[in-house]
Amino acid sequence: MSQQQIDELITKLSKENKPFPWVLKELEKIEELKHYDFDVYIFELLGLGVELNAQNCLCLKTKNTKIKDEIFCVVDIESTGSIKNGQILEIGAVKIQNYKEIDRFESLIKVDFIPENITELTGISLDMIENAPSLKFVLNQFKLFLKDSIFVAHNVRFDYNFLSKSLYENDFGVLLNKKLCTIDLAKKCIESPKYGLDTLKDFLGIKNQHHRALNDALAASEILKYCLKKIPFYIKTTEELLHFSKQAKNQLKK
Repeated sequence: MSQQQIDELITKLSKENKPFPWVLKELEKIEELKHYDFDVYIFELLGLGVELNAQNCLCLKTKNTKIKDEIFCVVDIESTGSIKNGQILEIGAVKIQNYKEIDRFESLIKVDFIPENITELTGISLDMIENAPSLKFVLNQFKLFLKDSIFVAHNVRFDYNFLSKSLYENDFGVLLNKKLCTIDLAKKCIESPKYGLDTLKDFLGIKNQHHRALNDALAASEILKYCLKKIPFYIKTTEELLHFSKQAKNQLKK
């Protein structure tokens, strides 16, 4: 998958509004996107909120959306292995807007085999997924749930890339949603020796079962909400928040 090309294009759009014809030419260079007849609707269908301005330039909505108005979809998946050779076993997600939960999503997924170490880690056995829906069904439901919200996860690259690959392989298209990593954000807002989910759960006093998708998504959502209250006052828009989270230096340390 051309995830790096996709990320680079979206980064360019986040820095500067680009003429729509230029964007279309760039999209044609990306294998997974060149067959689409792109307009504003197709962008949003693939998860990227955009609008065209009076100069026919493509603008990301995250540039003007206030953080309190943004919808953040905090996601976690459990899988039978790596992106290369594993399958998605469970998806959990919770939507946050203005520090409040507004919706949640949870589903196990039917697979043929679960390695013993995964059952030990998650507690999910083949018996539990005997009547679970297919991957294609759950991905369709998840895509409808996610829409063009900000995709948030603890170590976001893993969950995002795994889901994007699975969606593409099941004919739903790749993900274009802007993404936010709660590890990166926590490093800017919380002084801690480590930034794993367990460590931050202890720090924030979050008590729930680890290594189940919805519980881990709920834990990450609490980290997100805590951090949003700690960011510098001058960060107002979603795009400013995403940029702040990626900066190398911890802004809040003296």
